[in-house]
Amino acid sequence: MLTVSDTAYSIAALRAMEGELPAAERLFEDPYAAIFSAAGAHAAEGTKRFLDLPFFRDGIRLRTRGIDDVVRAALADGLDQVVVLGAGFDARGLRMPEIAARKARVYEVDFGELLEMKRALLAAAGVTFPESMAHVACDFQAPDFEATLLAGLEQRGFRTGAGAIFVWEGVLAYIDRAAIDRSLRFMVRAGGKGSRAVFELGPAAFEPETVLACVQRAGFTACEEVGFDELWRRYLPGEPHENAALVRLAVATV
Repeated sequence: MLTVSDTAYSIAALRAMEGELPAAERLFEDPYAAIFSAAGAHAAEGTKRFLDLPFFRDGIRLRTRGIDDVVRAALADGLDQVVVLGAGFDARGLRMPEIAARKARVYEVDFGELLEMKRALLAAAGVTFPESMAHVACDFQAPDFEATLLAGLEQRGFRTGAGAIFVWEGVLAYIDRAAIDRSLRFMVRAGGKGSRAVFELGPAAFEPETVLACVQRAGFTACEEVGFDELWRRYLPGEPHENAALVRLAVATV
């Protein structure tokens, strides 16, 4: 059975498959995914189970591209701090030229053990982390995670209240409702006015509340949602898979 950290290898394997497609068919470029995928032999069975699920691979593809575009828009609008919560093997800080062009700082947040593995795998492949990237260890279920995480971010140069784009990808399914609420409040407190949070959600993620009600209670002022069926029509040919409408991408703003 895959652990939460093991799923990072499986998602990397799916992202690595994007590089096997003809360039014109790719939704994103992630040359680093193959490095992480190669280290995930122990997660191969779980990866196969994911691939056997209807819509799963295309869902990851659409999620990755959709979030990439949200990050691009936030950078174009002036934000220069990117916080990746539950970073796993996310490589946006390395692979997105818009981040370097904006001279934005990227803060990757996850379990310390996973972040250490990430650095080791990249180092073994000859990849050097730019000074604009920082790793911050955190357990989102810990009772004091907000204060601990904010301190860790500030120690690495994060400017509290100066605005940030928070990438919260593939996290909601692994934390309880209390941790979701605390995480949203943390983003508002840490980022301040002008900040954005992007995340995907299933049909019952915030029940009995609406997503808007939940994020507004945390301090966000607005939230826009787009179904993965619409993302499919935006990025892929043909009609959307029937499961695409069950997943949405949300962008909450302060």
